[in-house]
Amino acid sequence: MRFITIASLFLCSLLTVSVASENNFSDPNQALRSLSENTFARLTAEEEKLEADPDYINVIIEEELIPYFDYKYAAYSVVGPNLKNTTAEQRNNFVEAFRTYLVNAYGHVLFQYDKQVFTILDNKQFKDKKIISIPVRMRDDNGQVTKLDFKLRKNKKTGQWKVFDVIAEGVSMLNTKRSELGALIQKKGIDEVTKLLLEKNSELKS
Repeated sequence: MRFITIASLFLCSLLTVSVASENNFSDPNQALRSLSENTFARLTAEEEKLEADPDYINVIIEEELIPYFDYKYAAYSVVGPNLKNTTAEQRNNFVEAFRTYLVNAYGHVLFQYDKQVFTILDNKQFKDKKIISIPVRMRDDNGQVTKLDFKLRKNKKTGQWKVFDVIAEGVSMLNTKRSELGALIQKKGIDEVTKLLLEKNSELKS
């Protein structure tokens, strides 16, 4: 649970204004820096509105986080080898349910954000890479430092770098979900797991 909170807080901190320049996506380090800097301004500016309307959190996540998160790649990774046994419709349904699950889950933990300080340690060795990790250190008010690795993937068609995983203190969020849901897909099928995600989405909204 602590891992989920840390990873979610970090991902939810990587928000930005609705219009981002192409340069922000072509340099993963600049993307993280721009996104994180704008997060603090956005949370401060929207504080009163969020207090008046807690559901507005989901709007922020949908508009700001999701465009910079490679949720389709993450969802396919969760399905794993079972992907070849699914139809296009089944895959699309699962991806959409997974995306909504992320929106709802991050919306809940975003309220726990308390102005933690993030230090991004640039990774300059990305020019010829498809996947990289960028180390991040999160310091709370008590001085406790949490080690994170932010994983990004470069889309070969668009050239854009997007988030697909966060590793907190050596534990991968993506691997955790893969272990949790991949086994269920193998046992019950992707349709049943999609239904389960939809049920969780309803619970998170309530």
